[in-house]
Amino acid sequence: MSNFTKARIEVYGDDASKGHFSPPFHEFMFNPEAVRVTKSVTPKQGRTASSSAPKHQFTSGNPAQLEFGELLFDEFDSRGNVYVKHVAWFEALLKANEDLHRPPRVVFMWGPGWGAEASPNKINTGIWWVTGLDVNYTMFIADGTPVRCTCKLTLSEERPESGENKQSPDTAHVHMVGRGDTLQAISASEYDDPGEWRRIAQANGIDDPIHLKPGQRLLIPPILR
Repeated sequence: MSNFTKARIEVYGDDASKGHFSPPFHEFMFNPEAVRVTKSVTPKQGRTASSSAPKHQFTSGNPAQLEFGELLFDEFDSRGNVYVKHVAWFEALLKANEDLHRPPRVVFMWGPGWGAEASPNKINTGIWWVTGLDVNYTMFIADGTPVRCTCKLTLSEERPESGENKQSPDTAHVHMVGRGDTLQAISASEYDDPGEWRRIAQANGIDDPIHLKPGQRLLIPPILR
């Protein structure tokens, strides 16, 4: 017979100690019946000469969403306050921490196939932000203390930098054009915004943004903030 493992949300890595987040994890009272993972990509529409339809340019995907529909927390037997014992912990994940200057990151742990260090062939290997908490209090005792609730919890994937050698947008550097590169795609890669392609064109004296040559070197000007 296999061991029963409780699912839990755990504050990721150093965020727990740097943010003085204690305890660093919270177990679900009852394991979720379903976990919904949503991934999507939004294409950018670019104009193409002599074409009746816009050309779709795929620059990057949207952050994945991890959703838990009905998490039940019940303290009726102990007459405990379900907000104090459970909900308050999750609410703290939605607030910017004074030491971190941002909310803490989390991982969802449920056995060996879950969490940021899990095998990549599992359905979840992400690091997440808590972006949504919807609480429905369904039972109170005579003095008004909430003792039972259901929660809808939404996590949004932390998006890592694309590539270890990506330059900061406030530093000028040189980009070598690859086969099939467009100014919009290069702008999306360098600035995370395909709409900044005119900045690159102006810096390099490019009049025709469509025709780039593989091996061509482009100056990527900084975005000063």
